[in-house]
Amino acid sequence: MERLKEAQANLIATYSLYNAASEKALPEIDVDDSETLKALLDVIKNREAIAYVQKAKKTIPSEVSELKRLLADVMLLLDGVDIKAIKANSKQVAKAD
Repeated sequence: MERLKEAQANLIATYSLYNAASEKALPEIDVDDSETLKALLDVIKNREAIAYVQKAKKTIPSEVSELKRLLADVMLLLDGVDIKAIKANSKQVAKAD
């Protein structure tokens, strides 16, 4: 549960930075609702795709990659999957072999 709270706090901070750098700010998010986060991820990916098509890559805030990663991390944690724990366990198993 601690990991979820930490990831949500990081998401909120990065989301604020993204909104500050974005030409058009997005609305407040509910970090406890997986469906809202999924919709937000779709919007961010669409914005990024449009910027690439319009050859306006400079309009994409630099926080976009980190924001997408954090959105995915929080959505997984809300579903009960801790990707960091899985990676850590797989590294331990690899070392044991």
